[in-house]
Amino acid sequence: MAGTPRLHHENGPGTSPGVQAVPLQELMMRLFKKAVVAHVVLLTSTAVALVAAQPASASTDDSFSVDTGSSPSCARYGSAAYIDYGEYGDDYVGVYDACKDGVGVKAWVWINGVLKGAQRNGSGFNTEVYFDIPNVTAHDRVGIKVCAQNGPSGTPFACGSRTEESHDG
Repeated sequence: MAGTPRLHHENGPGTSPGVQAVPLQELMMRLFKKAVVAHVVLLTSTAVALVAAQPASASTDDSFSVDTGSSPSCARYGSAAYIDYGEYGDDYVGVYDACKDGVGVKAWVWINGVLKGAQRNGSGFNTEVYFDIPNVTAHDRVGIKVCAQNGPSGTPFACGSRTEESHDG
C-alpha cells in the first residue's frame, strides 16, 4: 500500500519496537520458575489460612448428649446435645427430633445450676435445631433436660437429663 508508513523492527517482523527477543527455551524456563514460585506462595497461603480458620479447640471435647424416653413408635422421641466448640469457641446445644410421630422435642440447658436457655424443635422427624449458650469454662457444670412435647404449650413428658462437668472449657 502506497503511503502507508512502515515501522522498523529491530528484532524482526512480529515483535514490538524496543522489546528484546528471548529464545523459546529461556522463555519457557522463566515461566516455569514463576509458576513454581506462585504455586509455593499459594500452598503457603492456603496452609496459613487453614490453620487460622481452625476453631480454637480445648484439649478435651466435653460434648455430650441425652435422649428422651422411649416413644410407642420409636426407641426415643429425640435427643439434645451440648457441643463443646473449644475453649474460646461458641458452645451451643442441638435439639433433634428422632421419631416420625408428630410430637416435638424441647431441651433446656443450665450452666452451674442457672438456666441459660431452652429450645423446642417442632420441625418434624429427622430435623435438628441449634441454640447458642454462653461459653463453658473449666469446671463448669452443664446440665441438659430433654423431653417430648406435644405442641409448644403442651406438657413435657418422657424426659431425660444429664449433667457433666467441663474438664477444660
